[in-house]
Amino acid sequence: MNVRRLLNRQKKMLSRMPKLEKSIRGSLVIMNRFCGKPNCRCRKGQKHKSVYLSQSQKGKTKMIYIPETSVKKTKEYIKNYQKTKGVLNILSDINIKLLKKQ
Repeated sequence: MNVRRLLNRQKKMLSRMPKLEKSIRGSLVIMNRFCGKPNCRCRKGQKHKSVYLSQSQKGKTKMIYIPETSVKKTKEYIKNYQKTKGVLNILSDINIKLLKKQ
């Protein structure tokens, strides 16, 4: 692949980069729990559903509660993070090829 084509591909990949300020690293986890109240419905088997963002930090898993109203946005931000990683990997490959052509 010639330099011009590599530079065009590089430019195209940069245009696909999501907004970095709308990115979150992690995974969503749904937890079903008992609340501990003696007369609650969860005592009869209908556990409470909670959504958490799971992140690994310094070898430990951190769980951050995500309100139901923010789940959709959080999924979008996680998807943006994954897309950013993919674009950066492709850009890295392009840049290696460009360096070899110098």
